Amino acid sequence: MRSVESRGLCRLMLRVPAWRAELLQTATEPFLKVCAEYELAWDAINGFSTAGATNTVEEFKKVVEFLEGEALLIALRIH
Repeated sequence: MRSVESRGLCRLMLRVPAWRAELLQTATEPFLKVCAEYELAWDAINGFSTAGATNTVEEFKKVVEFLEGEALLIALRIH
């Protein structure tokens, strides 16, 4: 697992603690891709937030919510 995937997985487990066990047991390529995208989306939120780009931050928050759902769906399909 690459570091960006690992950071995304850790962040996801912090945001959705009820699903930690399922998330930890999921290591498929599509799941890890979602974890990486999740981390990159949060990086974008942090960067745009610092720059004061409120509208862009709100758009990326929608992306984050979508990716959280995708990660949970993948984890549920596997378990």
